[in-house]
Amino acid sequence: MQSDTQVIAYEQKSVHGSEPALLQRSELTTLSIDIDSLLPRELTDSGSHDLRWIRNISFGKLLESIPIPTILVDASHNILFFNKALLKMEDELRQKIGSPFSSLFAGPTDKAEALAALGKVLHERGTLVFECSLSLNGKTLWCRIHLRSVRFKTERMVLALVEDLTAEKKQLIINEKYQQLVQVFPIGIAEFALGRPIPVKTPAQEVLTSMADAKLVGGNREFAKIHGHRAIDRLKGYRLNELLPFGGNFEKLYRLWAINRFPIRSFEIKEPSSSGKRRYFEITLVGNVKNGYLVGLWTMRQDITQRKEVEAALRAARDKLEERVRTRTDALMKANERLKLEIDERKKTEQKLEELVNELQDALKKVKTLSGLLPICASCKKIRDDRGYWTQVEVYVRDHTEADFTHSICPDCAKRLYPDLYSAAGYEADR
Repeated sequence: MQSDTQVIAYEQKSVHGSEPALLQRSELTTLSIDIDSLLPRELTDSGSHDLRWIRNISFGKLLESIPIPTILVDASHNILFFNKALLKMEDELRQKIGSPFSSLFAGPTDKAEALAALGKVLHERGTLVFECSLSLNGKTLWCRIHLRSVRFKTERMVLALVEDLTAEKKQLIINEKYQQLVQVFPIGIAEFALGRPIPVKTPAQEVLTSMADAKLVGGNREFAKIHGHRAIDRLKGYRLNELLPFGGNFEKLYRLWAINRFPIRSFEIKEPSSSGKRRYFEITLVGNVKNGYLVGLWTMRQDITQRKEVEAALRAARDKLEERVRTRTDALMKANERLKLEIDERKKTEQKLEELVNELQDALKKVKTLSGLLPICASCKKIRDDRGYWTQVEVYVRDHTEADFTHSICPDCAKRLYPDLYSAAGYEADR
């Protein structure tokens, strides 16, 4: 396949020529680089064309000097040459000289893609770029391969320039995962970029001015939804002070945040909604500091209206419960005071009763009384007891009381029984 594109042609010139052939242009019909002029005349005239010596010629020395990892592959898809930049990635590559170009690739899919790309460049004599994974030094690297057709006499070769994209690819994957993660967060997240990086030690007022003008460069759907949009792209380019409260009391908060070198800081705000109902939001600021410079900031905005309503309801219920507890406590304290007084009165009454009982017990110890009807003989005056026996009055009284008897004779009986003794003893006088 021929092309109308013009490329550089290389021709051998005399050592004393006025201009190197490398810088001269001539029209060619293909995109192939012609390296005839860079090979020694004895090599080109001999017809042997042993390209294993390419490292010793000008073209090989040129490839050795460039800092881009480079491979030269022949028409049979075998490796002819590695430069120093590629050997730094894996020194053992020297052993693969003469091996198939596909042996450098990690998996069968990448091998097949590399072979197809190589065949296309050799056939179409043009250029091609593709990405794949290389297996070097026991590691898998994600690379971009630039293929370019090279010609020497009638032989066709391919020059492969290797660009290592591993770090870039990892960062891209991380960014993609970060974006996926950010999108599913139920919290509004936005990224703002400053117009220019500023040192973290910049005076607070200058920092506030830069922050106010910081523009939104990314975020998630939740942040857009909070601001009435379906996609974050609708908000890109808006300044921070247009999307977040910035003036008044909030300026003091941002100023303190800047003075403290941009730590993670949260605060709450309340805003009226379209329905007239107040909405509460929690705003979290995270400074994007790199190498001592503030380049931007992330903000997280979460609707906490429901949480605030629940907190208010809980607070009201708690206050009501505390009031009921206070009322009940007062009532219990009063009842307790009354009960205490009653207990004191009862104790006093019990004490008096106990004293009375003790007095009665003492009286009972001293006196035994007879009660009820006692059957007594009308003649001898004996008394019938509970068992039906008749006993003398003095015996019955002695057994049923604390009293005892001592015998004597009354005047009447003495006069009747002992008249003589009665007169002599002077009983009459006693009467």
